[in-house]
Amino acid sequence: MDNYQENVQEVLNRILNVILKLPLRTNRFQTVIPFLQILTEKSPTVASKGPLKPSLCIIVQGKTHMQIGEETIEYKPGNFLATSVNLPVTGQVVEASVDTPYMALRIELPPGEVAAVATEADLKLQPRSESHQGIFVGKTTLEVAEGFEKLIKLLQNPKAAKYLAPAVKREIIFWLLAGEEGAAFYFSMLWHQEASEISKVVDWVTHNFNSNINIKELAKLGNMSVSSLHYKFKEVTGKTPLQYQKQLRLQEARRLLLDGANVTETALQMGYQSSTQFSREYKRLFGLSPVHYLRSRNDALSNQI
Repeated sequence: MDNYQENVQEVLNRILNVILKLPLRTNRFQTVIPFLQILTEKSPTVASKGPLKPSLCIIVQGKTHMQIGEETIEYKPGNFLATSVNLPVTGQVVEASVDTPYMALRIELPPGEVAAVATEADLKLQPRSESHQGIFVGKTTLEVAEGFEKLIKLLQNPKAAKYLAPAVKREIIFWLLAGEEGAAFYFSMLWHQEASEISKVVDWVTHNFNSNINIKELAKLGNMSVSSLHYKFKEVTGKTPLQYQKQLRLQEARRLLLDGANVTETALQMGYQSSTQFSREYKRLFGLSPVHYLRSRNDALSNQI
């Protein structure tokens, strides 16, 4: 480990010491800073599927695997992960324990804020030729780590946090853009903003996952051909529009089931013609049928009592 990495690790250690003193009430703790969450786990988790919203996440301690489409990404202390569109992903904490819990910090990161900082700071970023999926994994620089440290320290003074936190967030974005990976980060986050047609399509499917998809109408919404729609949509999300919609529906179905809805009602609400079809696709995504999933979860909760 070189001196620069050692300095980054020192900052992460200081952040960890502050976090460990906080009264974290949930595994996804919403802080008094509206855009900042603290994520924690005391043991490795099973792989679970869910939506990943536009955000920036750095790992303070532990390790995570994230599967997006066919690609598996590993990131750990010293890495950050940023995404610019809603993406269905499979995530798993693979390194965590009671003594050394997994700890991560996540801030909301709308692409428009990235664009605003780049414009106002007059940063001259040159486009890269590689493809972009609206997601980027990079190396956490010392300046970015120190920015997160400032945010964590602000939690000790809520009044100061309300006033100063937005400026610290802009500082973090600036250092992300000004670093060696700045151009790659920028165009991974902003390319779909410049090609706003596919962004409109992804947003429509995300917010209307219960509606029937008409591919020709989607292509018209994005002002593109059907073939371009499929190519660009899969480049961003790793899935076709129908695959993306199906995963969003099944993720919502799981939430409804855990809230007490029955299988048949949930199947109909999610647009399935039969509970048999629903159960088959649910099992294909989550590994268990809805009934067996709920049974195994209830058994696990009973064993904890």
